[in-house]
Amino acid sequence: MKKWTTPLMLALPLALTGCTAAPSIPVAFGSPTYVHRLTYDTLYSAKPFTEATLYYYDNGTYKIISPGEEHYGVYVVKGDFDAPRYAITYISLPSTDWYGNVALHELLFDAGSGKFGQQALLPSDQYIPPQDGQFVLERNSIDDPRPLRWPAN
Repeated sequence: MKKWTTPLMLALPLALTGCTAAPSIPVAFGSPTYVHRLTYDTLYSAKPFTEATLYYYDNGTYKIISPGEEHYGVYVVKGDFDAPRYAITYISLPSTDWYGNVALHELLFDAGSGKFGQQALLPSDQYIPPQDGQFVLERNSIDDPRPLRWPAN
């Protein structure tokens, strides 16, 4: 399996260093595993996007795209993607999608019903109402997710 050694540079700004460029660290994607295609029934008012697609990699990295989002993060699965029920906790890397900060999402998936529930938490919004919707799980064959964008209408 091909490993990408520098597909994404995570900028770690240090305001007091006087540096002109923010220090960064390389974050490598693992091998592709799964894709979740989400369709939301209950939306978060600050992110009213009905659809989103998550691309997962075996080292705990992911990329998400939607009509209004595109960012990277890390995840941990409680259970397994092929279990009847499983949960995934996500922490996004700092991005403009989340006002230059991180976001925490916890999703519970029920394969039998094809439904998911979601709870999100932002440093700037600690009281996001629960969200939910339907999902489809597919195999991921995308080695390098960097070029992926939501299709323009």
